[in-house]
Amino acid sequence: MPKDNTKWFATTDVLTFEEITRLSSIFANLGIEKIRITGGEPLVIPSIEDLIKSISKIRHIKSIGLTTNGLLLLEIVEELRSSGLASVNISLDSFKEDRFKMITGVNGLNKVISSIQRAKDAGLDVKINTVVVRGWNDDEVIDFANFARKTGITVRFIEFMPLDGAGIWRGDLVFSKKEMIGKLESNIGKILPISEQEISTPAKLYSFSDGIGAIGFIPSVTEPFCNQCDRIRLTSDGRFLTCLFESPGHDIKRYLRGGASDEEIAQFLKHSMTMKQEGIASLIRINALKPKLNLMHTIGG
Repeated sequence: MPKDNTKWFATTDVLTFEEITRLSSIFANLGIEKIRITGGEPLVIPSIEDLIKSISKIRHIKSIGLTTNGLLLLEIVEELRSSGLASVNISLDSFKEDRFKMITGVNGLNKVISSIQRAKDAGLDVKINTVVVRGWNDDEVIDFANFARKTGITVRFIEFMPLDGAGIWRGDLVFSKKEMIGKLESNIGKILPISEQEISTPAKLYSFSDGIGAIGFIPSVTEPFCNQCDRIRLTSDGRFLTCLFESPGHDIKRYLRGGASDEEIAQFLKHSMTMKQEGIASLIRINALKPKLNLMHTIGG
């Protein structure tokens, strides 16, 4: 989040758990099987486990995941698991305490590391999301890969996208998938794609030739995968996004609070999908990438 110019809105503008659960049910009837709760930071929401429990009761929903910075996870992980949470993606961009504080603005590296272990011990499917920025943390790619090899936890390296609230994105800060692979193979060993992956999964997974450790890459800038993307997003204030780079999105809240039936809402969602644009691939073609094309902290990962 940007430190000084965050735009806040009234609590009444935020969708209620009941509204989110209703929409989740409508999504499920349209074919959605997986739901991920993101943010912002979802664990600042009081009683978030109640929302997970409600969604877990929806027919056809096969799994519920959560993306978090890990700072508040340690104390609640068992409760989340018992509520129906199946997986957790934990954002972590550095193993160095001073760098962690520079990136996040807080001291808390040890707490995040403890949360990762606690989540694994609780039986959750744990993945680490690491945004690699040239000159910031690209020197830690080897450390993260060795962490994956040591712990058995998948680390996913994400290219720096123009979705940052601080507006610092520049093309020369993008540390590419190709560069990451070169560094990994020079320092650890050859990596090979893991077979039988879902074609629509953003992170393509690899393992080292010795079979130890799983790592993934989300190369949205240098190898965009818009034609394979099947992700959709619902913001906390009730906007439906068919793409990370769609703005402002489609106002679903007015249907929810305007007395529309489930069928009418479903028709609106299907119509919105017909207007889905190509996304970042088209922006790259016309050289239109620039800082703050959208704000990740307002639309979720």
